[in-house]
Amino acid sequence: MKLALCLLFASGAAFGQAIYGPNGDYRGYTQTSPSGVTNVYNATGQNVQSYQTDNGQTNFYSPQGQYQGTSTTPIYSQPNTTINTPRQAPQAPSVKGW
Repeated sequence: MKLALCLLFASGAAFGQAIYGPNGDYRGYTQTSPSGVTNVYNATGQNVQSYQTDNGQTNFYSPQGQYQGTSTTPIYSQPNTTINTPRQAPQAPSVKGW
């Protein structure tokens, strides 16, 4: 029972995901803590970068914890035309009152 509780606690402490290259080779993994900090590790297990996203802004840090910069999430706007909708021909200007 104690082992099950330890495993349950350990599994809830962090979330990880493996990283693979374009040819399927193992490149490392990421691990995200409950506080939202994601650590990136290479294939040998060394921390190569950390980042945290909050309100659409991502702050990057070196393995030693030094701030490296910020990136904001791009805003994707809706297209102004729908797919397969015919385009309207331009209209000549008109003058009202004549």
